Amino acid sequence: MNIYILYLITGALGGFLGGLLGLGGGIIFVPFLFFIFNYYDVNSSNLIQSAICTSLACVVIASCSSTLKHHKNKLINWEIFNKMLPGLALGSLTGIILITLISSNILKTYYGLLLIIISFFLMFSDRNSSTIKKRLIFVKIFSFFTGTISSMLGIGGGTITTPYFKFHGESIKTSIGTAAACGIPISLFGVFLALILHSSTNLIEKNIINYIDFESFILVSFSAIIFSYLGAATTFITNLIILKYIFCSVLIIIGATISFA
Repeated sequence: MNIYILYLITGALGGFLGGLLGLGGGIIFVPFLFFIFNYYDVNSSNLIQSAICTSLACVVIASCSSTLKHHKNKLINWEIFNKMLPGLALGSLTGIILITLISSNILKTYYGLLLIIISFFLMFSDRNSSTIKKRLIFVKIFSFFTGTISSMLGIGGGTITTPYFKFHGESIKTSIGTAAACGIPISLFGVFLALILHSSTNLIEKNIINYIDFESFILVSFSAIIFSYLGAATTFITNLIILKYIFCSVLIIIGATISFA
């Protein structure tokens, strides 16, 4: 199959699931881009870094599109977003720095297992728990952790933030919408601040732009803009229970794939 068609398919799948489930799309973009780059020998010297950084750039576009629709449907808790913002921004920068310094193989294993644990917790948790609002606990530490892990894996962070928001009393739909909004600073600040640090200091030796494949970025983002908006619109009309089990099923599949690949 033509590589450009594969890029469009990647954007469509990642965009729709990202918009529907608040994942930002990166959870689809990274593995798909990795296999496409590997098969077509694109950026073979920095394969995983290229897939991650290209995904982060695509997540900016996809998250903006889905966030716009979630905002129109009033599914974003902006008060929670504002509390998460500083930690997400600082964490995303930390994750970008770590990409250039360490291997992510062990981290992927633990992250995959974490997704499986979270999915089972959500699946068997009390359905009525979402009606009781709770004060966010450890929000600074949690947001920093989320930003770091998400930028290291090239994702929007919804796999972590959605269960966190739901645990603190948000509905699954509002949790998904707020998680989609949180994907913007995770992807945007990490790449932007890394560029500044590279150009002005020696903290980051490698230019993050060199890891981004611009052909795939343009095509994946173009497709993701359309389908992330459609996915976000589908969130609004989907049954809460069905949405919950779709989300949990996706987490289990992704977690198992990351852990045992």
